[in-house]
Amino acid sequence: MHDALTDDIAALPVDETTLLSACKTNFPSPIAPAQRHLSKQEKITFIAEKFRDIMEILGLDLSDESLQHTPSRVAKMYVEEIFSGLDPDTFPTVSLFEDRFQHDQQSNMIFVKVDFCSFCEHHFVPMNGTACVAYIPNGKLFGFSTIPKIIKHFAKRPQLQERLTAQIADALSILSGSDDIAVSLCAQHQCMIARGTESNNSHVITNVLRGSFSTNFPLREEFFKATTSH
Repeated sequence: MHDALTDDIAALPVDETTLLSACKTNFPSPIAPAQRHLSKQEKITFIAEKFRDIMEILGLDLSDESLQHTPSRVAKMYVEEIFSGLDPDTFPTVSLFEDRFQHDQQSNMIFVKVDFCSFCEHHFVPMNGTACVAYIPNGKLFGFSTIPKIIKHFAKRPQLQERLTAQIADALSILSGSDDIAVSLCAQHQCMIARGTESNNSHVITNVLRGSFSTNFPLREEFFKATTSH
């Protein structure tokens, strides 16, 4: 929620067990536990060595000024940026507040639209898109910046769009205690644009509708109208 609305509202505590469950979700990424024992710098060093081998196998001259630092650049990018969501310690701080804005014992739908960039785990190339998220508060409201941070965390992994959609929905449900969650992702995949079918205008849409969004047609219609009107 915007700072101006929450300056005088104390954030609700979120226990460690709930945070761990939200980070893992019921749709966990295929992360090997042993890799978590490597330090960040060890990962960067090892990846740089392996990427140097790949470049040399491709026939590139790594003594060239333009290429000589590429292995370390790629390694840092992988570990510190585009795949940082593999580290559970990067799961964002969650801000939850008491819902004081109900009317007639009903809560309003909260809708958030966020751009994201993730990487397809089949070819390690980007998928860029928009995530539309809605929820019906169950006594708790997410701070406005929390949902974009959660989306970014799960996007910063090698991903399948189907899994990414499910992870976002599941994490928000676990944290909020609400079953009324809707997530729709629309993305362009470079593995379909730069290779394979080479379809420049292709999009993939994945939806997860839970609780009332699955059973209440007017609410579902309200959600999907919002995805196309902002």
